[in-house]
Formats: sequence, structure tokens, C-alpha cells
Amino acid sequence: MGGGVEGRGSLKKYFRLLSWVPVMAWVYARSVVDRYDGWGAWAAAPLLLLPVALSALFVGVGLLVIGRPTKGRPVTWDWIAIGVSALPLLWIALRLITS
Repeated sequence: MGGGVEGRGSLKKYFRLLSWVPVMAWVYARSVVDRYDGWGAWAAAPLLLLPVALSALFVGVGLLVIGRPTKGRPVTWDWIAIGVSALPLLWIALRLITS
């Protein structure tokens, strides 16, 4: 029925495939914000919150999916998928630290 170990394996596969969504959303939101200058960019900046929230959601789901017991340890691709989905969060954290 998909509730066993096989279902979690396919969940990992879908997570790996979809881990690029927050990064693509971030790139799109940045391109929209970068079109404006001055007050327009400031007003459009909340568009960046959606990709950051999506990134946090993906990182949380990824850690839950990897943390579930399966036949083996989490493979390197699982950690890479979490890292890719965390890129918008890491960018925001870096901006907050450096500015």
C-alpha cells in the first residue's frame, strides 16, 4: 500500500526531484525584485519571503524523510538535496550576518 519501507523510498525520490523548487522560486523572486529600483525594490522585497518559507519547509520535510528508518543509511544524494533546498535560507542568513 505504500506505507512501508518502499513508500518511504519513493518519497525520498520525489524529495530529491523537488528539492530544486525553492531555489528556482528564489531565482524567480530575485529577478522580479531586481527589475525595480529604489522604493519599488523595497516594496517588492516581500516576494522573497515565499521562497524562504518554502526552503524552510523543504529542509524540515527532508530531515523528517531522511530520519525515518529505512533499509540503509541516508545516502549522499539525500544530504545534497537538503543542502540545495536550504540555499535560500543560507543566503538570507549570510545577508543578515554580513549587513
